[in-house]
Amino acid sequence: MNIVTSANHGFFHCLAGLVESVHLHYGKRPIVYDLGLTDADRAALDAEIIPLAVPADSFEYTGVGDTGRRFIRTTHKPSCIRHYWQRHDEPMIFLDADCLMMARVEETGFDLGVTLRTGKSLDLSNPYNGVLNAGVLFFNTPATALVDVWEQACRQSDTTDQKALVEILGEMIDWQHYDRVYDWHGLAVKVFRTDDVNDYHMRAPGRIWHLKGNRHSAAMYRQLMDAIRAGKDPYTTYKSLIRRQRRWESIRRVFTWWGKHSGSDSD
Repeated sequence: MNIVTSANHGFFHCLAGLVESVHLHYGKRPIVYDLGLTDADRAALDAEIIPLAVPADSFEYTGVGDTGRRFIRTTHKPSCIRHYWQRHDEPMIFLDADCLMMARVEETGFDLGVTLRTGKSLDLSNPYNGVLNAGVLFFNTPATALVDVWEQACRQSDTTDQKALVEILGEMIDWQHYDRVYDWHGLAVKVFRTDDVNDYHMRAPGRIWHLKGNRHSAAMYRQLMDAIRAGKDPYTTYKSLIRRQRRWESIRRVFTWWGKHSGSDSD
């Protein structure tokens, strides 16, 4: 089993934590597709680093109708996955760089594994961000037929990696049911729930954490990794850090409001 990811310099502080967590639970170097790391970044990482040129629009943002919401495309992933299987024959988990391995994860009995949003997070009307979270993908086989179709779909200017996967797999998968294996044109596709192997809420101690959004600040990563090295409970540490972050955000909002209104009150 290999752990594979991709990153540029903007995600280096996340990537360093992921690399360390892979060493901790797998005792081996992860594979990192270099999409814009610096020389200093590369020197600091104990990983197999592979430079890879991807389409320039892979990290652009695309809008969703008239809602004003925009999502990053991250349409480089099929290229990385195809390149991996040209060089390796071991199963792999492809992760976003802002993930952390909290346990050794090895799942079998399927070709491709995806993670489905559940409960109130599931929004079947929003293929961009309401069905799958593609930050964790299991590939036990090359799944070449699917990667081919996915890569082609990712060339559309109005899509993202997640939207393309939802539309491709949706012809065979009932998105309202997880922990099942579905047949997609001869490929066995398992649907996991996000709170186990793509835990981005950290409401329960999942096996793979995904510190997406404002959860991946450099300061939070540094303190979280310090706690893990010290043998402290990462879930308790994370909750403490989040509470502290929210208190400071509340204080900042109060001072921002006061700064905007104090001048008008003195007129």
